[in-house]
Amino acid sequence: MEIMDCDVLVMGSGAAGLRAAIGAREAGLDVIVLSRGFPGKATCTGLSGGVISTGTCVQAHLERTLLAGRGINRRDLAQILCENTPARIAELLGWGMKGEQHPDYIFAQGRAPAMGEEIVRCLMEKNLELGTRFIGKIKGVALGTENSSWTLLGLNSSGEWQAFSAAALVLATGGASSLYLRNDNPGLMIGDGCRLALDAGAALEDMEFVQFYPLCLAEPGHGPLVVAPYIADKGILINESGENILEKYRIEERPAAAKARDRLSQALFIEIYRNRQQVYLDLRSVPDDTWRKDPFSASLKHTLGVRCGGFKKPLRVAPAAHHTMGGIAIDGECVTSAPGLFAAGEVAGGVHGANRAGGNGLCEAVVFGARAGKSAADWASGAGKRRPNRDMIKEMRMEWGSLRLTEPGLFKRLQKVMWKYGGIFKDKDGLLHGQAQVLEIAASIRDFPGETGEAGAIELLSAARVAWIILKAAQKRTETRGSHFRDDHPEQNDHLWRGHLQMRQTSKGDAWEFLPG
Repeated sequence: MEIMDCDVLVMGSGAAGLRAAIGAREAGLDVIVLSRGFPGKATCTGLSGGVISTGTCVQAHLERTLLAGRGINRRDLAQILCENTPARIAELLGWGMKGEQHPDYIFAQGRAPAMGEEIVRCLMEKNLELGTRFIGKIKGVALGTENSSWTLLGLNSSGEWQAFSAAALVLATGGASSLYLRNDNPGLMIGDGCRLALDAGAALEDMEFVQFYPLCLAEPGHGPLVVAPYIADKGILINESGENILEKYRIEERPAAAKARDRLSQALFIEIYRNRQQVYLDLRSVPDDTWRKDPFSASLKHTLGVRCGGFKKPLRVAPAAHHTMGGIAIDGECVTSAPGLFAAGEVAGGVHGANRAGGNGLCEAVVFGARAGKSAADWASGAGKRRPNRDMIKEMRMEWGSLRLTEPGLFKRLQKVMWKYGGIFKDKDGLLHGQAQVLEIAASIRDFPGETGEAGAIELLSAARVAWIILKAAQKRTETRGSHFRDDHPEQNDHLWRGHLQMRQTSKGDAWEFLPG
């Protein structure tokens, strides 16, 4: 098997990975970017609404970030996010990104409904100008480190093994919202970066915090497209009985879908899944000039094929898994607890605390992507002569190549388990039952002789591992905070739970630790 070598290997071609690659290339190092699909395609960045918090007032941005995080953001990471956002946005605009400026946000002007494509286009062009190498359709399977070298074993779209060697490795693989039956993420965002990092010796934290966006399209025949918070507030949110949802649940923050995502998601879940009432957003009275003021609304109009003010009936809406706040534990330079391994973007935890403020996802990607690239370059520049361990690669291939699925529909079953037991509302019994079912699903994967590799089995085993960790972390945190709601512990408990749950793998099994602060 051919082993491709570079100084810095980046996994992921969304904004975080692309910005990390730029940082490493600007230091003069050889960089390879790997992506699950075509480079830059089917990423959360590209398919986002392209909304970036501008951070024009650093203190106001920080206060909004900390308020959303319910007191457990990593303060140093939140400070870095808010202080560095203006420079990163100016950088994007300087590199040619087309954006429309608003008081607190900038909207990337991509193609509806993928407004974030403009961010990807800008960063891709900068990378190509710098000479970054791109390799697409590679699924990361296993990581190993020895002899001052990181080795990644991957599987390509033809089912063939490929190996990559680097002095430093940046994980920017995105979150894990695709683990849930109803989600708005592209492709399979199953937290595979978290699983790789865990296997490599890094710690995870805040895995219990999963954000659900409340107002996603639920019209038959359409995907769960996000309805923009500003436009949503101009309409009327009602249930089948005509009750105003915001009034009924005393949600006063505006725009509600941006500033009260957790509470609004909980309200819609109660209405739809407990009260058995559909929820509708009536936008028929919103005037044309209001639509024109919000570029994000173009996605909704494009998807439904209507012009400004052209809605003939209220739209059915429901929550969907949107963002994972937890992930790989990092410091302010994106350093993990595994030497030479760095992480940035949604795959990393700590920045957002218990809930992410709207517009901060893309900020996080470019701010920490830049820092991860520089840190990886610094590490690789100081690394000595390295050589890949071919025996280790062979062992990894034998271990992962023997996995096979024994029945169809297992991933869909996993998504249903996560939605039912690990979704917007949770309790101890449900979480324990969910963990048991996830283990049953994982046990359905069998070892058979061979080295060809079955992508579905590998992905399912990785997904089940991350899903189980999310459920276990949610079981351990016996309080309600931000996006994490426990029916059996409905109050926030700062005395016991103002801090972070971390876990790592040890020779004796999973080790959990609570870090106050």
